[in-house]
Amino acid sequence: MKKEKFSSVWGFILTAAGSAIGLGNIWRFPYLCGQYGGLSFILIYLLILFVICNPLMVAEIAIGRTAKSNCVDAYEVIGKQVGLKHLKIWSFFGGWFAVLGVVLCLSFYFLVASWVLYYFFEAVTGHLMQISHENLNPVFERLTQNFSMQISCGYIFLLTTTLIVVAGVKKGIERAGLYLMPLLFVIFILLCLRSVTLDGASEGVKFLMTIDLKYWGFTSEGFQIRPLLETFTAALGQAFISLSLGFGILLVYGSYFSAKDNLFSAVRHIEFFDTLAAILSAVIIIPAIFSAGLSASSGPGLTFISLPHVFQNLSGGYFWALSFYLLLILATVTSTISIFEVLVNLLMDKLKLSRFKAAVCVMLTAGLAFTLVAASFSGVADIKLFGKDLVTFADWLVTTYTATIVSLAMALFVGYTAMKAIIHNICRSAHVSDGFMRYFLVTLRYIAPLGLSILLINAFL
Repeated sequence: MKKEKFSSVWGFILTAAGSAIGLGNIWRFPYLCGQYGGLSFILIYLLILFVICNPLMVAEIAIGRTAKSNCVDAYEVIGKQVGLKHLKIWSFFGGWFAVLGVVLCLSFYFLVASWVLYYFFEAVTGHLMQISHENLNPVFERLTQNFSMQISCGYIFLLTTTLIVVAGVKKGIERAGLYLMPLLFVIFILLCLRSVTLDGASEGVKFLMTIDLKYWGFTSEGFQIRPLLETFTAALGQAFISLSLGFGILLVYGSYFSAKDNLFSAVRHIEFFDTLAAILSAVIIIPAIFSAGLSASSGPGLTFISLPHVFQNLSGGYFWALSFYLLLILATVTSTISIFEVLVNLLMDKLKLSRFKAAVCVMLTAGLAFTLVAASFSGVADIKLFGKDLVTFADWLVTTYTATIVSLAMALFVGYTAMKAIIHNICRSAHVSDGFMRYFLVTLRYIAPLGLSILLINAFL
C-alpha cells in the first residue's frame, strides 16, 4: 500500500499545530495559569518547551519520517537499520504505550467534547445567556449526570472525526487543518481584543505579567522545593499534552512528511502556533474572569461555569459566547482527527486494511470506550478502577504515565541507539550545526530523561 503524504510543508505544519491546539490549550492552560501564579507558570512552561520539548518534537517527527511506519513498528524499522537488539522492548514502551494512551485519550476526549458541543448549542439558542449565576454550577453538574445528552453530543463529534479521517491525509486531514486553523486564530484574536478591553480586565493582564515567587519555592519561610516541583510537574505535563508529545501523533504525521522539507523550520512553526494559542487562551479567559470579579484559580470549571457568567455581563455577550464555544469546537475537532489517525495508521499497516475499514474499526472502538466512560462518569453504571470513575482513571493514566513513558523511551532510543540514523534523516533537509548536535544529544540523553523521571517519581509518590 503506497504511503500517503502531505501535499505541502504548510499542510503538515497546520495539521500538526491543529493536533497540538486543542482543549489542552484553551481549556487546561488558562486554569493552570490561574492555579500556579500566571507568569510564574508561563515562564517555566516556556523553559520546558524550548529546553526539553523542542528536541523531543524533532526526534519524534524524525523517527516517523525515517521509518515511514506506524508508531509501533517504527522503532523496529530503525532498530534493524542500526543493528539494535531487543527491538520488542522499544516497540512496547515507545509504541504500544502510545497506543494505550491514544485509546484512553479518545475515551474521555469525546466526553469533554460533548460538553463543548452542548454549551455551543446553549449559546446558539440563547439559553446560556438566561441561566442565573447561582444556577451555572448546577446546570453543568446536571449535564455531567445526563448520560443520553453526553452520548448524543459525543457521537456527533465521533462521526465528524471519522468522516474527515476517511477522506485521507490530503483531502481530509490536511484540508481540515488548512481551513480550520486560520479561522481558529481569527476567533482567537477577536476574543482577545474584547477580553482585554473589559472593565477591570487590567487586573487580569497584570496577573499574567507578574511573577509570584512562591510558586518557584521562595516562600516567607524560606526556599521550599515542593511548590517549585508542583509548578514544574504541572507545566511539564501541560507541555506534553499541548504539543501532543508521547501519543504517537507526531510520529505518524512525520511518516507523511516529505524528506525534502526542513524539519527544524516545521517544528519551530508548530511550537510558535501552539504557544501562541495557549497564551492567547490565557489572555482571553484570565482578564475576563478578573473583570467579572471571579477567581482565576477556579480550576477546570473556568470554561463551563465561570465564563458563561462573564458572557452574560458583556455587551454583545451572545456573539462572544457563540464565538468562544465555536473556537472550542474547532480546536477539539483538529485534535480528535490527529488522535484518531494514530490508530487508523496502525490498523492500515498491521492488518493491511483500507482507510475506510480501519476508520470504521477505530470509530467502533472509540465509541465503545466513550460509552463506558460516559456511563461511569454520569453514574448510569457503577464502573470504577482503583476507586476512580473511568474518566478520572483514564485522564490520570494518560497525563501522568503513558505519554511520559513513551517520551522517555523515545529520548533514550534516539539519544543512545539511533542518533546517527535520526541525524542523517534531519540532515537531508537542513544543516545541523555542531552546537545543535551537542544540545540535541545532551537533552535526549540527560536533560529530558531527568525531567521525565522527576515527573514519574513525583506522580508515583
